[in-house]
Amino acid sequence: MKKLITFAILVLSIQQASATCKQADAKGTWIAYQAAFVTPFGDKESHVGQCKLIVDAKGVVNSATSVCEFVTFQTPQMPTGGTFIVKNDCSADINLDLGSFVGQVQITNNKNAYTGRFETETVSGITNAVKQ
Repeated sequence: MKKLITFAILVLSIQQASATCKQADAKGTWIAYQAAFVTPFGDKESHVGQCKLIVDAKGVVNSATSVCEFVTFQTPQMPTGGTFIVKNDCSADINLDLGSFVGQVQITNNKNAYTGRFETETVSGITNAVKQ
């Protein structure tokens, strides 16, 4: 019985540990995909985008190596910087210098992907990413 209780406590502690996030979990290279739709106040067309975000352990998106492009408009890659702020509950706020991009996302338990929504000055949409 004592072994069973010890095992149960161990399993619960492992599950609890995987549900908690730290700022350092943002560190890495994220490949993000966006699908945007026009808001009632926007004048841009709906579009699909892809970003490569290089994030350090403090949540800074490296503007020298991070880029976004909009597939629908066939734009060249545009450098972007910003922040990726992670909360203990594994939600995160992503703010990019690209069109005042503001995203609220949820990081998965394995901390290698996220999904959520975003808004810019003219569009809103969904965003998903995987960590390389």
